[in-house]
Amino acid sequence: MYIYLKNFYLIFASIIACCLLSSCQFITNGGSDDPVADNSGEEQRLESQVTNTVLADDEPIVATVNTVPIFENRYEREVLRYETALQKSELSTEKIDTYSIDVLEQLIMSELIIQTAHEQGLTVTNRQLDEAYADSISARGGQAGFDKWLDDNIYTEVEFQTYLEEQLLATKVRELVLNDVGTHAEQVNARHIVVATREQAEDLRSKIISGADFATIASLHSLDRSTSMNGGDLGWFPRGLLTMLALEAEAFSLDPGQLGDIVETEIGFHIIQTIDRNLERELTPNTAIVVRRTTLDRWLADLRSQAVIEKFIQ
Repeated sequence: MYIYLKNFYLIFASIIACCLLSSCQFITNGGSDDPVADNSGEEQRLESQVTNTVLADDEPIVATVNTVPIFENRYEREVLRYETALQKSELSTEKIDTYSIDVLEQLIMSELIIQTAHEQGLTVTNRQLDEAYADSISARGGQAGFDKWLDDNIYTEVEFQTYLEEQLLATKVRELVLNDVGTHAEQVNARHIVVATREQAEDLRSKIISGADFATIASLHSLDRSTSMNGGDLGWFPRGLLTMLALEAEAFSLDPGQLGDIVETEIGFHIIQTIDRNLERELTPNTAIVVRRTTLDRWLADLRSQAVIEKFIQ
């Protein structure tokens, strides 16, 4: 039973399909950790969805993102890269329709991030792009190895430069989004009991109110075997860590020592008690990663919900 949030997206990795499956881990941020662009000169702004060829006026489009088109040419190239990567990984290609949709969604998210970068005045300098490109060549053992990698992954040099620039912009946007995420956060220490029916939850809650030991009841009755033997203890957690938002909201609404109302979730009926609260508790390394990823996930979801998106393929 999973109470804690699992299976997060890799930070921004899901915005472009080839970043997931074509071994692009050698891409760097061009030597800059600053989310604000270097404005010392030689700036070049990435135009939305730059293509490697001159497109005809009637070039088919597969979607628009806030009126900006995603061209069929680019979409088909990304699908081909995805298929090639799947074949190399020996994974099944039977779900082509599913991953074709995934590729389109990733292109849409990529375009939204690029638009955000433009709105925030973020740019990639020629120096940053050149350094990232040189690092990519070096990571493949030199020009010959890099040329082979481009060929194997269906990139022209211009396409790969566009891809690099998008990744550098995405990194700057990511850093901007996470700029206010610190090393400390409000956290609560809580424990819970989960049972199958509301009637049982009400009965056990009444017993606890009457003086029965919470931890003992948790060990005897809770369906969450991952916590029951520890008295139902969920440990310390910040907002955004639990999979069950209603349970988390109840925990944060309670004063230390207070027993909450019964909370219904997809796995049952919960009795929850907040043991302690700390407004500025240091995040553990693992929790800090989760908080950053959750912040990005929520930001991306909000970004997409506010966008005007039209799709012309199913």
